[in-house]
Amino acid sequence: MIAAFFRNPANRSNSVSLLHQFGFRRLLQSSTTEMDKTTLFQEVDILVSGANLGIGSPGPKELAACTQLFSEATKYGMENTSATTLFSYGPRSGHTGYRKELATFLSKHYGDVVRPEDLMANGGASQGLAMLTSLYFSTGDIVFVEDASYFLALTYLKNDVGMKVVSVPTDEGGIVTSEFERLVAENAAHFKTVTSSKPFRAMLYTIATYQNPTGCSLGRDRCMEIVRIAKANDLLVVSEDVYNLLPFSKSFQDGDFSHSTVPASEERVDPSPLRLYHYDRLLNEGTSMGNVVSNSTFSKVLAPGARLGWLEGSKHVLDPLRGSAFLQSGGGVQHFVSCLGEQLLAHGIQERHLAMCRQTFENRAKALCRAFREHLPAEVVWRPPAGGYFIWLRLPAGVDGMQLKKAALKENISLTHGEAFSESSSKV
Repeated sequence: MIAAFFRNPANRSNSVSLLHQFGFRRLLQSSTTEMDKTTLFQEVDILVSGANLGIGSPGPKELAACTQLFSEATKYGMENTSATTLFSYGPRSGHTGYRKELATFLSKHYGDVVRPEDLMANGGASQGLAMLTSLYFSTGDIVFVEDASYFLALTYLKNDVGMKVVSVPTDEGGIVTSEFERLVAENAAHFKTVTSSKPFRAMLYTIATYQNPTGCSLGRDRCMEIVRIAKANDLLVVSEDVYNLLPFSKSFQDGDFSHSTVPASEERVDPSPLRLYHYDRLLNEGTSMGNVVSNSTFSKVLAPGARLGWLEGSKHVLDPLRGSAFLQSGGGVQHFVSCLGEQLLAHGIQERHLAMCRQTFENRAKALCRAFREHLPAEVVWRPPAGGYFIWLRLPAGVDGMQLKKAALKENISLTHGEAFSESSSKV
């Protein structure tokens, strides 16, 4: 899946977002009844009988492959794991075997050391965000967000949690750290009081790598600055690292949009930029402290229905979660699925599937870029993505994004206007 977002740089009302989901065309029939709706997309009527470009998910091809993958993993799990381990309450941090295999898998693909003791299972990034915010924050607390950012996270933080959202300006390199520091100082008087159980005064929500919707990634200097600002002001930084496993090949990044038949494992692919948590650990080396938590999921590279992911962070961030009544009562989340996750990782099943996803997604991105290069006027500014799901397009001044959305609907193409990805407030 690749998404393309259209936005006028001067006016967000003159903008739309276009998510290029490959394979979800004509998935729904208008006659579907309420009881026949078996997916979230059907339930909320998000699809149309045409081309819906608003689905941030693997397509039917990738999901169909999961039948065999999970059959294999279940077989291995039933044969190699005791019934007590499989079906009892799990450890609060998640199944130990899953965290060990996950650490090995991530260390390889991140190009950085990932330690099992820094990992904690979640039920996908949405639940990870809910676990963190419900423990550490409440109505009226302040959260800083990128302008623009993932619209459903903005809705969750603002409406569900009741936090006061403060937008931070961005450019092609992501968060403008000087503006972030200025906004932190301007709003500091409204930060909550720190306690031993609630050690963070406010929060930053960011998608640091292959960002939704811009596709940009934070570089080293900006990461270091963000961690420094967070440390100095007792901020919790939730970095939603859900696209980090999807870097594209060097040839694509260099502008070669030709369809590739080379196996993804043989392409020249550099690791994604180091995640924000790497710099947090660097600045807090030798201590149990930290301000950044990496919140991630297998939803973008396996199956969103599995609801399996992970948090990665310091003891300072994760120990209060481990001690929460929520996990004391229910044990580790998604325990049985985590046991299957161990098998997917241990036997190379997820590795093979990730290679397929990378090649498929990159070829779809190339097709989109070829179309852009051939058909878009020069006044529309865009650049090939380095990885992930998204391409950012800047519309020329005077183009009304809402009118473009309406015109697309007449062609059975569904877009999302750019205002959904932005909060205009910069001060509470």
